[in-house]
Amino acid sequence: MLEIPVLIVGAGPVGVSAAHMLSGLGVTSLIVERRLERSTAPKAHAVNSRTLEICEQIGISAQSIREAGANAEAAGWVRFVTDLTGPSFGVLPYERQSDTALADTPFPLTNIAQPRFESLLSEKLESCSNVSMWRGCQLLDYVETDNAIISTVQMRGATQPVQIKSQYVIAADGAGSTLRKLAGVALEGIANLDSFLMIHFEADLTALVQERPGVLYFLLNQDASGVLICYEADKTWVLMHSYDPTQETVADYNVARTSALVEQAVGTSLSDLKIRNVSPWSMCAEVAASYRKGRVFFVGDAAHRFPPTGGLGLNTGIGDVHNLCWKLARALNGVADDALLDTYQTERRPVAEINTTQSLENASTLLHLLGALFAGDGPDACLLYTSDAADD
Repeated sequence: MLEIPVLIVGAGPVGVSAAHMLSGLGVTSLIVERRLERSTAPKAHAVNSRTLEICEQIGISAQSIREAGANAEAAGWVRFVTDLTGPSFGVLPYERQSDTALADTPFPLTNIAQPRFESLLSEKLESCSNVSMWRGCQLLDYVETDNAIISTVQMRGATQPVQIKSQYVIAADGAGSTLRKLAGVALEGIANLDSFLMIHFEADLTALVQERPGVLYFLLNQDASGVLICYEADKTWVLMHSYDPTQETVADYNVARTSALVEQAVGTSLSDLKIRNVSPWSMCAEVAASYRKGRVFFVGDAAHRFPPTGGLGLNTGIGDVHNLCWKLARALNGVADDALLDTYQTERRPVAEINTTQSLENASTLLHLLGALFAGDGPDACLLYTSDAADD
């Protein structure tokens, strides 16, 4: 049986960041990840100032992250349009990009696609001699004893499962966390605010957005409602499109249909359009009832699920492990007792609750705006609403 101080389940940015932090504190860890390769879906894209400060602390420069991300000017705006070629109804600074906010930090928010951010984290991890990673490895079950946890994992292609003994387990295994379910920890909040399709596509839209650069384009368009997310203007885009899973499935959205939706959202035909992936996604506002179950600690999406309106999910997860890992190190070194580990929940769960509320408020504001159009009031109502909101 393999013995390791800390087992980390999940090799996303939160799990890998945890391994970095533990390594810097002299703690050996093993990451197990069910996927053989990193996901190429863009997913999260906003890396905020606090996360960049933490990256600097673990040896990944904020400058390298900025260089791998989108142009800072382009990433600084949220626009409201019919499509990328049509009228604009307004523009807002994105996520504390005002001059006042930028004066408070040397690390302004960066727009970087999650796969690129994960790549930077993983490349740096290769130099950590006290971190190992097993890909294609699924956690099946765990049993907690008086002084350890025995986790059972299945390696892809192996005939028999493997047992791993650790002092602690960090559950960084995402929104559908196997560990959270095995531990019997419930999620509290709203399970399904809305349902979307994430249409990941590639196309060079630089010419269409060069006069109106932005990171988010909210579409006031009844034919292709949703939001366009710009990761790289010359290549990587996502269309978040609302749909009703009780009436249709992802299988109903073939390449022809999704291509038509993208072109309606963009406002023109695209000769270089490539649909890379179409996947369902539910907007939730949930926080785990407990951040700890014995020797298992829940972090990132395993602990909380926010609406994307605020870009808080990934950043909150990085904050989770930054709070947790030094406490685990002290407990493992025998200089702190269990009471210190309990402070992880008392300090981090309120942060998730606050961020859930803020994300919901942001979503509500946007839904009111979009509702002005879809109620049949037309674009003029949207302009009126934005004017009223600006006066509040």
